[in-house]
Amino acid sequence: MQARYDTEEVDARDRFSFWRDAVCDSYVQLGCETDNRQNFRGLIDISRHSALSISRVSGLAHRVERRKRDINASTDSYFLLSLQTDKTSRITQFGNAALLRTGDMALYSSTDPYALDLAENFSQTVVQLSADKLLDRLPNARVLTARRIDGTQGLGKLVRQNILAFAEHLNSENTTQQELVQETLIDLIATGLAAESQAAVELSSPEQHVLLRAKAMVSDNLSNPDLNRDLVARAIGMSVRRLNSIFAKEGTSIAGFIRQKRLDGVARDLSDPRYDAQSISEIAFHYGFSNLQSFSTQFRKHFDRSPRAFRTKV
Repeated sequence: MQARYDTEEVDARDRFSFWRDAVCDSYVQLGCETDNRQNFRGLIDISRHSALSISRVSGLAHRVERRKRDINASTDSYFLLSLQTDKTSRITQFGNAALLRTGDMALYSSTDPYALDLAENFSQTVVQLSADKLLDRLPNARVLTARRIDGTQGLGKLVRQNILAFAEHLNSENTTQQELVQETLIDLIATGLAAESQAAVELSSPEQHVLLRAKAMVSDNLSNPDLNRDLVARAIGMSVRRLNSIFAKEGTSIAGFIRQKRLDGVARDLSDPRYDAQSISEIAFHYGFSNLQSFSTQFRKHFDRSPRAFRTKV
């Protein structure tokens, strides 16, 4: 089920009251305050599914607070994970405070008081899931709340990228696929939290954990021209054959995944004006391509145009 709450659709004098009700309807019962009631602006797009809900939320500066009276009036138990997509926010729970900048994430629990201070013109992606779902995988999840997870590098980066990517596939009409995506997304969150605390995590599929570790290793070593399937397999502690069989279930191979990530990285930089001063060969070398002729052939095959044509949008 999808819902959209937009303050632009109500009278200016009613916007903050509308927002407060929208936040409570979308997440859990909360207190909500701002210094800018007269000109407040906010937007929530939320998709609710069987195991979790995922939403994109943005707006002006305000504070939300989960109070004891809100908790006492509720029988449901959730965890929420906020992924900051623009500006900053601060999450406070159990005496911990996590300042989130763009790309960062943090967990918080609905069964204990917490506060969110949201900056002007902020935006977030928020995942809300049943507490039982996460605790089954990560029994110590509550002690990991209000702790910043760096989503710009390592496993945290992979978790962030996949949360955003999986959000696009949760609305599939294929029920089996939707259930699988939800379970995998919860696995990702549990794995990212476990990595921060070195805690044990019970994934719905042990192979998903292997894939996460392998993909994180690849993402962190794209600039290494020696990165290949043997190097990845050794880092994971698994034979190339076995690791390839796991990747094959996703319709690729270790080598294919490495090539895909490198080509995507080059394409991303070629499309970014910040890298206009860098030559195509410099960008290719940065992503581990050592043979420019081979790189050009692979790029053309994948994107159906040369790197130069791609950059100039010919």
